[in-house]
Amino acid sequence: MSIRDRVPDDDRKAGFTLIEMMAVMLIIALIAGLAFATMPGTGRAQLKGVALQTAALFRRERLGAILTARSHEVSIDGRQRAFVGDGGDRVKIPRDVVVEILGVDEHWAGQQAVVRFLPEGASSGTVVRLSREGEASAVRVTGYTGSVLVETRQSG
Repeated sequence: MSIRDRVPDDDRKAGFTLIEMMAVMLIIALIAGLAFATMPGTGRAQLKGVALQTAALFRRERLGAILTARSHEVSIDGRQRAFVGDGGDRVKIPRDVVVEILGVDEHWAGQQAVVRFLPEGASSGTVVRLSREGEASAVRVTGYTGSVLVETRQSG
């Protein structure tokens, strides 16, 4: 008579196998990963994405000013939390991103001015700093040339 024959069937079937435990842990890890990925908030990549979209908006408005031979402006709509160009384009700013505008201090059509592009391509110049929890991106527009540059840095 072997040891296996002495153990009742109920005792041999009690508990979980290693494979079953690994499968459960894998399912929990997948669910946790999905929950983390869908949580609201702006990560480093999303912050850089907002900066790149803002720079693209500035470049489109500069090109629009040159092509139409009239000034184009970009302002910020505080209620909608968005940069708004004369061409109708908008860049939404996430709620957890802090915006600092260094440059023009005027209001156009009731909205805070950000930058004005002139028909010859020059601009009023500005620096828009977007930050969130130690991460920062700056969009710089030079006055004489109207060129747009994006700088990204991690604080800390």
